[in-house]
Amino acid sequence: MSPTRLFFTGHPGEKVSQVATLHNSSDKDYIFSISLKDWYREEDGNKVYLDAGKLPTSNASWVSTVENSVTIPAGTTKEVTITMQIPANASGSAVKNSMLFFTQIPQQADMASIENGIGIVTLFEVGLHIYYTPPGNQTKSLDIANISDILNDNTENKKVAVDINNDGNTINDATVEFELTNTDNGAEFKLPAVSISMLPGTKQVVKFSLPEKISGNFLGVAIIKMAGSNDLVVGEKNFKL
Repeated sequence: MSPTRLFFTGHPGEKVSQVATLHNSSDKDYIFSISLKDWYREEDGNKVYLDAGKLPTSNASWVSTVENSVTIPAGTTKEVTITMQIPANASGSAVKNSMLFFTQIPQQADMASIENGIGIVTLFEVGLHIYYTPPGNQTKSLDIANISDILNDNTENKKVAVDINNDGNTINDATVEFELTNTDNGAEFKLPAVSISMLPGTKQVVKFSLPEKISGNFLGVAIIKMAGSNDLVVGEKNFKL
C-alpha cells in the first residue's frame, strides 16, 4: 500500500479527499474489509489501538470510503478514495488521528483449509494512518526534557534514555542520534539513530543500547534532527559508566 500515511488539512465544514493505492503482486485474488480504529502511542513508542471514537483525538467519524470492502485481483492495482468531512464545529487548533485498516477476508478455499486442519492460513492486514491538522498549525518543535542512564548489574544491558516532548502544534517526524565521548581517553561511540513520529502534546522515551563492557567517564550528546527543517535540538549529559 502506498502511501502508508495520509495527511489531511482543511477548514471546518470542508470536505477533502485523497487516494491510497493497494498493489497485489501475487497470483491470487484478495478481498479486504475496511474499518477504522483509534490509536495512541505509549512513551516507549508502542501503539495501542481502541475502538473508533474512543479517544478525544479521534477523527474516525470524519472518515469514509465509497465501499466497506475492496477486491484486488491478482497482479493488479486498486485505488481507494478516502474522504474526510471536517465538521463545521471542528477545533481550529486540535490535531486528530485514526487508523484505516484493510483486513483480508478469508475466501472459500481458505475456510476449507481451516475446517480440515490443513496447514496454517495467514491473513493480511495493513493499516493506513489518517491525520488531520488545522491549516494554522505550522509550529514544529521538539524538546529534550531529560537524558538518563539505565544501568543494570549485567553490563550488556546498559542503556541511555532520552525523554522527548513535542511542544509544537503539528505532527513531527524526526531522527534521534546519540554520541558518547570518553573524556578520559577521547574514544568516541556513535550509536544507531532512531526514527520517531510524534503527535503534538505527547512524550516519547527513546532508548539507546550502549556498547558491551563500556566503562569510564563520558560526555553524552543527544541530537534531534527534525524532518523538513535544518534546526537541531541538542542535549548533553556527563556519565560515569
